[in-house]
Amino acid sequence: HAPSRAAASRADTSRSPIRREIPPSPTVDPHRRAKPQASPPSRARPIPARLRLARETTMQHPRGVAGLTPGGVSVWTRDAIVRLPPDEYRAISALIDEAGARSARAQVLPAPITSTDRLLEDQRLYLACSDATRPRGGLSVLVGILKVGPKRLFVAKPSGGMEEMEPCCVLDFYVHESSQRGGWGSLLFDTFLRREDRHPARLAYDRPSPKLVAFMAKHHNLRAFVKQNNNFVVFDEYWSEEVRNFGVARARNGGRPETA
Repeated sequence: HAPSRAAASRADTSRSPIRREIPPSPTVDPHRRAKPQASPPSRARPIPARLRLARETTMQHPRGVAGLTPGGVSVWTRDAIVRLPPDEYRAISALIDEAGARSARAQVLPAPITSTDRLLEDQRLYLACSDATRPRGGLSVLVGILKVGPKRLFVAKPSGGMEEMEPCCVLDFYVHESSQRGGWGSLLFDTFLRREDRHPARLAYDRPSPKLVAFMAKHHNLRAFVKQNNNFVVFDEYWSEEVRNFGVARARNGGRPETA
């Protein structure tokens, strides 16, 4: 008995192999360049501490300036800066202007209050430099500035009433963010106090930032002051018996040190 055509057709279908659809291979563009394989990362040498700061800060100049102190503080007047050779004058001016601009941004001021052009004859500018600085060999790296000078003020006293005075004033105080909490602020301020024989309570502070107010409280135990209309801060200890004799001679000398 011969199988029917339908049965034969079902038998052929059951014996036929299963066909799988193979997706077409993507078209390769012969003009497209293959991505280079990334090489395994190499272990970089650690950067020496004295050079690390020079890379992190932009307050630097490739030209050395005679008179800057590597790892220390030097004091400058307008006259001393003007007497520098042209190349060194341009280098230190660039450093001071950059520091002044950064200080203004940190204090949210509309314009810098420190620059070479704004330095008056009776003001002193203390510059702290990294030990990567090479005054006669090339690199100059500035880490902080402190500008001081006399200013005539009318100040409200804690006991009441107003007093006209001409104290030495802290006009600008800035340490680069990469160097803060590293002792540079104390080095700058202590160098100024020691060189000019000042007492921190016998100073006036122009628009001190919250960081500077905290600095004075931590390092010099100065906290209490009367809020002034001129935005200066004069601590209450200014009128205390303990520090009253500081600056008496300088008050007759326009707030300048006797040797200036």
